[in-house]
Amino acid sequence: MQKIFPFIGFLLTLNIANAQKFEPRAPLDIPLVLSGTFAELRGNHFHGGIDIKTQGRSGLQVKAIANGHVSRVSVSPYGYGNALYIRHPEGYTSVYGHLNAFYPALEQWIEDELRERSKNNGNLYPNAGQFQITQGQLIAFSGNTGGSFGPHLHFEIRDTKTEEPLNPLEFGIEVKDTRKPDMRGLMWTDRDFGDYGQFKEGDTIEMNQTKGFDLFTSDKQDAANNNNGVYSIEAAANGQVYFTANYSRINFNTSRFINAHINYSIYAAQRVRYTRLYELENNPLKITNTFPIMNPCFQASKGWISVAEDSIVEVNVSILDYEHNLRNLSFYLKGSAVVEDYSIDEALDWKTDHDLTLGPIKIHIPSGALYNTDEFNLFKKGEDTYVIGEAIVPLQKHMTLNWRLDSIKQREQGWFAWEYDNKGKKSALTGERQEDFLKLQTRSTGSYQLDQDLKKPEIRLVKNVPLLRSNSGFKEIHVHAADNKTGIDRYSARIDGEFARIDFDYKKELLKVIIPKELATGNHNLRIVVIDGVGNTAVKEYVITL
Repeated sequence: MQKIFPFIGFLLTLNIANAQKFEPRAPLDIPLVLSGTFAELRGNHFHGGIDIKTQGRSGLQVKAIANGHVSRVSVSPYGYGNALYIRHPEGYTSVYGHLNAFYPALEQWIEDELRERSKNNGNLYPNAGQFQITQGQLIAFSGNTGGSFGPHLHFEIRDTKTEEPLNPLEFGIEVKDTRKPDMRGLMWTDRDFGDYGQFKEGDTIEMNQTKGFDLFTSDKQDAANNNNGVYSIEAAANGQVYFTANYSRINFNTSRFINAHINYSIYAAQRVRYTRLYELENNPLKITNTFPIMNPCFQASKGWISVAEDSIVEVNVSILDYEHNLRNLSFYLKGSAVVEDYSIDEALDWKTDHDLTLGPIKIHIPSGALYNTDEFNLFKKGEDTYVIGEAIVPLQKHMTLNWRLDSIKQREQGWFAWEYDNKGKKSALTGERQEDFLKLQTRSTGSYQLDQDLKKPEIRLVKNVPLLRSNSGFKEIHVHAADNKTGIDRYSARIDGEFARIDFDYKKELLKVIIPKELATGNHNLRIVVIDGVGNTAVKEYVITL
């Protein structure tokens, strides 16, 4: 194992040296406790920053980590929610997400800009000299906006030039951690993906064909029991390193290739993310490296290992967190008589386009959508359900489903498809009507069933007097809006005929209509329009009192 440690040390030294010119402070004035680490394995992406706990509440003061200027503001019901981007002269950009509100001068500018454009949300780009920021300045308040399901601060440091997120801990952001990473599971996978199995640390694996190995690991910091991500993984066979993964920098453009980095079929079945210690064919990720090895006892190529008959090979895996806490484990490979690789006659080549037909559905899968040449099952299930890929095949690009509507369906409206995963969880998949077809696009696979949504969304005024907006100088009127099938797609508000911005909290099915400060006290007309995913439109008017 002596050969592994210099590589890890080199990475740490290099990253720390690059960060020395930039000396940020923490974004919160509390001891930092993490609910998520950098590059942690998430659904369809690597986590782009660290998630800092905010003591279970919103409204903590968020401070600028260094001098700079506001380069971008994002307001959205989804993703990072309310987010602030500060560009620093040293070549970095800091990002603060899920914010409750911005500091007063910036918040007023945001509301003015969005109202002027008649937009409820979007990205805004102030001039470089417009909002100068000093280190430690109050810039925002922490919250729970966007795709956040508990109050916390999402925080990033990016390389401004490439916009690639970097590990914030490499810049001196301190989080106490004296705990070693956990090894939570090991699996082997045959090179033809025909079989797989679990095993334990110290076991001996019979190697009658080429195999790859999958690792389930996580890390905990001192002040919380969240299962977070690790910093690096290395695997060596008989002391020779053949696989490394280092999570110090990610690229948003390739982040969805996490579905090649993890064993997706196991994730689909168990909702557990095993890291592949080998590489699939369609995988451009730079966080992993594999090293070819030709040895009398074994061979390694792209992380896949074959062992000569009657040879014994020791595999050592090293798991490291950022604070140098190290977890080592070993297992053994025993070579036996080689069996011929099993080939799948109807496997789809990931490098080519594919046009398939299943009943009334014409399916187009573009080249590069699959991560590997593999089986892709199609069949009809029951009276009206069609299975495409069985929810165990991930897609990098969208596949297109052109669903032919019969003569009766052609005369009707509101058609969409339910998309079911292999656990039975469903989500509405809406598309566009093209003559006799419903055109749908998705980057998931699963089971599909047509349905109709003919019901308008529900709208209900919660209270006709405004409430104080948290951490803000503005007030807001709350309107409940819900749709039981295809969801809320678009919405708008007008007060006395003039545009009013809506902050949509989809988790609470709540439209928060922000009241312009210049409105006089008294009664006013509020008009709400809500449209669902297939175009059903609901309109309500109310009298509100300021």
